[in-house]
Amino acid sequence: MSAKVNFGQNSRFKVGWIILLVAATLMTLNHLSLIFILKEPTLFAGFTAFNLYAFLVIYIPFCRGEKWAWYTTWLLPIGLAVPAAIADNNIAIFYYAAAAVCVLGLLLTMRNFFSHEPGVVSPQPGNSTEAV
Repeated sequence: MSAKVNFGQNSRFKVGWIILLVAATLMTLNHLSLIFILKEPTLFAGFTAFNLYAFLVIYIPFCRGEKWAWYTTWLLPIGLAVPAAIADNNIAIFYYAAAAVCVLGLLLTMRNFFSHEPGVVSPQPGNSTEAV
């Protein structure tokens, strides 16, 4: 039986988490609608699955403070910026802007994942205390 560890999420973490969550949600819905609107359903189905995965990682393990989720979430802005680099110039600015917003969200949450301040417990498996 293990005791619950308080991750100590501050307002900066919550704002960054909400930014990432909203971005992943909107991108999932956008790409899901583009499956039916444009003539490349396979491409947009892949983007929808990618964004849905990002949403689930941000919603559950990222919010719990699992460090691997913070590193994995960097795939979201990278996954937006790389296609923008090879896409049509008319749409690239939107992908770059979304990637920048995601980077902002990640930077806002970084302190909670890597802080060594007294009273702030890093969310790692070895940090939970066992009750006897």
